[in-house]
Parts: sequence; structure tokens; C-alpha cells
Amino acid sequence: MPFAAGRRPSRLTVILVLLTGVTGVVEAVSFLGLGRVFTAVMTGNVLFAGFGVVTDAAPLAGPVVALGAFAAGAVAGHAAHGVLVRWRGDGWLGFAVAGEGLILLVAALLAVGLPATAADREPHRFTVIVVLAVAMGARNATVLRVAAKDLPTTVVTRSLAGLFMAAPLETAGRRFATVAATFAGAVLGALLLRLHPAVPLLVAAVVEIFAGLLCPRRAA
Repeated sequence: MPFAAGRRPSRLTVILVLLTGVTGVVEAVSFLGLGRVFTAVMTGNVLFAGFGVVTDAAPLAGPVVALGAFAAGAVAGHAAHGVLVRWRGDGWLGFAVAGEGLILLVAALLAVGLPATAADREPHRFTVIVVLAVAMGARNATVLRVAAKDLPTTVVTRSLAGLFMAAPLETAGRRFATVAATFAGAVLGALLLRLHPAVPLLVAAVVEIFAGLLCPRRAA
């Protein structure tokens, strides 16, 4: 069964906050380094795609590719969870999170070959976009299965609104952690991006793999 919000172990909360920070790092790379595209926050891509249909002021190809890859990742992630639950039982979550980290590692390795200037990155950037969006799609399937509604790891809007609502202190704390971790990850990603796009992605991959190793064993 899913993790119950009232009984969620503190270790899982820390892991989900780490994954939220990874989202900020990944989005810094995708938006700043890969051409105004999101690979985790699909609301932005839907808006960009809508704008891009009627104006050249917004990108179209990148957001559409990211949407398709994200959907594929979510479907594949859901299918993989079923296999992991049958294979590892209560330990499925650690393998799922670490697996997402390995996909991010592939993206980091692919990013090594990106040209130094953004103008020269076509069409290589689409390969990196696809791999990142697949990883984030799988991530969302994982979080949905965990049923951690206060720590969605890729959505800030609801958490931000929830901070202004009457809620238990623990819930408000998790919502604040979602916003803070996303912000911190974005700052870190933007700073590391100055070195090379592969650097922040490598950091994100290591953090996610480490988080997978720390995942608690709970009923699937």
C-alpha cells in the first residue's frame, strides 16, 4: 500500500526533499542549457507548445519532444515498478530511485559531447532532453505510487499555495521544504552549468543514486 502521510518515516521525507532538489538542478540544465525547455515541470512545456503554435517568440520543438519523452518515461516507470515489486518486494523504491539516477547518469554522459555554445547544440540537445524527460517521467510515476502528496518533487505551485492554508505544522514544513529545495537546486544547477552542462547532471545523478541506496523498505 502507499506510504501513509501520518506515518511517513523521516528518512523518506529527507529522500523526497533531495529528489526535489535534483529537479531544480535538472531544470536549470534543461531550461538554461538546452533551449528553454522543461524536462520535469510539464506545465511549462504545455504553455510553451501553445505559445509556439501561434508565435515564433516561444519554442515548440523542444517542449513537444520533452512532453512525449516524459509520457514515455511515466509509462515505462509504472511498468518497471510492477516488476520491481514482484522481484524486490518492500525494497522496490530504492531500486526505482537508483534506476532514475542511472538514467540521469546516461544524460550526463551524453551532455559531455554538447558543444560549448548553445547555438551549436542542435540536434544533440534533443538526445539529452529525451533522456532527462524519461527520467523525470519515471520519477513522477514513482512519487505517485508512494502517494507523497506533500512532497511531489516536481511541482511547486500546490505546495506554495498550501503554505498559506491552515495545515498541521508537519505538513507546512514539508511544503516549505518542497519550495526551498527546488529553489536551492535551481541555484546550484545554474552555478554548475557555468562549468559544463554535464557537471550539474553528474551531481544530480550521484545524489539520486545515493538517495536510492538510503530508501527505507516499506510495503509496495
